[in-house]
Amino acid sequence: MAGKDKESKKATSMFGKDGFSAWLKNLDKAPICHEQEEDKSIYAFPDTITDEELEDYTIRMDKERKYLDLVKKSQDEYRNQPKEHKNTRIVLQAAPEGLCREINLYTYWQGFGYAQNSHEIKIKYLLVAQDWGNPSNMSKEFEERIKAMNRGEQDVNYLDKKSIDFQTDANLIELFKVLGYDSIANRRYADLFFTNFCLGYRAGKESGGMTKTLMMKDSGFFKELCDILEPENILCLGRLTFRCVYETLIGQKVSSLTGFTDGYNTFIEKHEPITAECGRVISNIYPLAHCGSMGTMNRNKNLKDDPRVQKDALFLQKEDWGRIKAGR
Repeated sequence: MAGKDKESKKATSMFGKDGFSAWLKNLDKAPICHEQEEDKSIYAFPDTITDEELEDYTIRMDKERKYLDLVKKSQDEYRNQPKEHKNTRIVLQAAPEGLCREINLYTYWQGFGYAQNSHEIKIKYLLVAQDWGNPSNMSKEFEERIKAMNRGEQDVNYLDKKSIDFQTDANLIELFKVLGYDSIANRRYADLFFTNFCLGYRAGKESGGMTKTLMMKDSGFFKELCDILEPENILCLGRLTFRCVYETLIGQKVSSLTGFTDGYNTFIEKHEPITAECGRVISNIYPLAHCGSMGTMNRNKNLKDDPRVQKDALFLQKEDWGRIKAGR
């Protein structure tokens, strides 16, 4: 920053000495700061940081602030407006007080720590599912892992061996390998982020009954999240999730898409490129089958006797994800 006026250097002061020093360490730079006696502002010495790095830091801090605000705002909505988030089959509620500090419990798998400067400014893959389910059904072991992560304990994973036996999670692990992520089961990646479109949690035991009307209550929150994350690619698990993502980000009915009414499996394979503006970037949106048991069965129904599907139930889905990897 040599030669730059004092005004541009003072931009760092709003973030405080501790946060700025931690960020400099991430860049392998010495955290050299100077506190001005007159106003307690923090300045970097002239050659500590480039203009590009300062801009990066400013954007990152803005994103982290907006993300934390969104986490609080979304859960306050469920606590303060419970009547708005139910239908005749489902009652949705906020996460247990103090348990979920991310936008969604799913984010503890990939995306955890986004507001602690641990992720890329722009996410490469944003995975969007429908809803998390009922926290009262979580195992004690899972709850303890979430609490341990909140305490800052290292080497704690969202999944344990028992969780990996759950078909949806096991299949996701295999499908992300197609995208080049070999170990999402036990490693968090800085350019991945998982969430559910619906940010509420079920109060009952029902696994079905979710409707577009109920999910779209969170459309504004989802749009805000996408503007913060600026994902390069948005992966939509299941037809209903895709409909909500598309109509939220594009502002048009999904029926306007060429080929959508021909059947979801055909649409997954043959859809034209779908893009939406998210923050400062244009994001690709991909419709995908849900990779749980029912979603996989539905994806394979037209080729159930095909030996390739009989050998590997994920054969078609791996081809779908392979097209994403290839940018098609």
